[in-house]
Amino acid sequence: MAGPAIGVQVRGAKQLSRALKKAGVQIKDLKDANQRVADVVVRAAGPLTPRRTGRLAGSIRSARQQSAAVVRAGGGSIRYARYVEYGTSKMTARPYLTAGMYGSQDKWMDVYMTELQHLMDQVASRSPGTGE
Repeated sequence: MAGPAIGVQVRGAKQLSRALKKAGVQIKDLKDANQRVADVVVRAAGPLTPRRTGRLAGSIRSARQQSAAVVRAGGGSIRYARYVEYGTSKMTARPYLTAGMYGSQDKWMDVYMTELQHLMDQVASRSPGTGE
């Protein structure tokens, strides 16, 4: 049986999605921003991943979702991804996903800020009372 993948999820996107929907913004646009954010974390986590065969580093991937930026590693025959990230009672943690996420925070925050500014500009450009 294949082991589950582990992942890192940037939280708060659901609340943002609800607020933007209330303001009349098309939420599907967040899928692209979330994908770009997740890709930033994937690129940052790759070089930080411990390597013996390279399979773990090769398993790091992003998932395109509307409500969150999601990065996963492992799955299938790579059952050890979570143990490398979080450690065990016999092995010290060697975090690569969380380190990649925190290490690239300035970059992915820029992606979100740019996208949010674009969405706010859309809301501001609408004429009051048009119902659009």
